[in-house]
Amino acid sequence: FTGELAARAATAGGRVIAIDPSPEDELVELARRSPELELIREPSLEALRRIEPADAVIVDGDHNYFTVSNELRLIEERAAGTPPLLLLHDVCWPHARRDTYYAPDRIPERDRQPLVESAALVPGEPGVAHGGLRYPWAAAREGGPRNGVLTAIEDFVGARSGLRLAIVPIFYGLGVVWPLGAPWAGSVAAIVDPLDRDPVLERVEAHRIANLVERYRHAQELGEIEIMRRERGRDAERVRLLRTILGSRAFAWGERLSRLRKGGRPTFSRDEVRRALGDDADAGR
Repeated sequence: FTGELAARAATAGGRVIAIDPSPEDELVELARRSPELELIREPSLEALRRIEPADAVIVDGDHNYFTVSNELRLIEERAAGTPPLLLLHDVCWPHARRDTYYAPDRIPERDRQPLVESAALVPGEPGVAHGGLRYPWAAAREGGPRNGVLTAIEDFVGARSGLRLAIVPIFYGLGVVWPLGAPWAGSVAAIVDPLDRDPVLERVEAHRIANLVERYRHAQELGEIEIMRRERGRDAERVRLLRTILGSRAFAWGERLSRLRKGGRPTFSRDEVRRALGDDADAGR
């Protein structure tokens, strides 16, 4: 997506600033060969304090209330009180009403939701599930105050006059926020209004998410089956080795010598091997 923006900037005389504290090699290479693209390798809450105001800002970073609300605040401050065009990803499930975190230690403890590590999330389940979409860290519960991306956006817009929020409910949801008094406000509304909370798109997204969750569940089940197969394979190898020991003359002589040295109680006996194999009926032969 940054590549698309850079290509557009190259033809329109624009400039793109990408903020990423841990950029992938592809983005680093794109910045190297694109003079219209500046890459800032810092967390957003640090970079936004000093970069120049922008005409449009795309927010798609750490998906939690603390980060998003502070990103919006800093963007507004840099724009001298009137936010630019804002495009915000992940405003629908699963991030709308539930915080997730890339690095929880970057969030002040008082601003973090109770966390679950490697959380599996499923639509309609406010807690966590056995199988579903997995996130490194997620809020233990969905909903409630100061929880989720959409909650942060709604609180930001609700505390200010003259801002409009539209939601395109597909591919995890795109939120569009813009000042109604901007000279280009009508052009944005003409594009976004037909898609805003469209029920057909909502149904399409619900089906897409359901299929995605089911696929992840199957993948997890297959992974667990493979682990069980490996364990069974290791168990079979252990049984084979133990039965080989039972038939070994060397082990039999070793047991006899151990009985003589230990006063009739060997360190390790064939009866113990048989019990480990479940051959209790054979023990004592």
